[in-house]
Amino acid sequence: MASAVKVPPLNVRLGATRFDPDDTPHIDASALVPGSPEARAVVAVCPAGVYRETPTAVLADAAACLECGACLAVASGGLRWTYPRGGTGVRFREG
Repeated sequence: MASAVKVPPLNVRLGATRFDPDDTPHIDASALVPGSPEARAVVAVCPAGVYRETPTAVLADAAACLECGACLAVASGGLRWTYPRGGTGVRFREG
């Protein structure tokens, strides 16, 4: 007779991985002026499509962010963006 395999609980298998929905987003696009060259550039350059421009605001979906910092390269001050807690963004190993 074969013995049953005991599977550890999900929280043990995931280890330290956790998702905290109450974390403060690392992106604040509220100071971007809709229709401005800066807002258009931030929306256009983001490879993850994090930013969306409406007639009244520039919205950011921080959960979709790849943390590449491309938006910072074109922003001139209206975007407040910090690396999320515990991360330092994308690290390139070659090239």
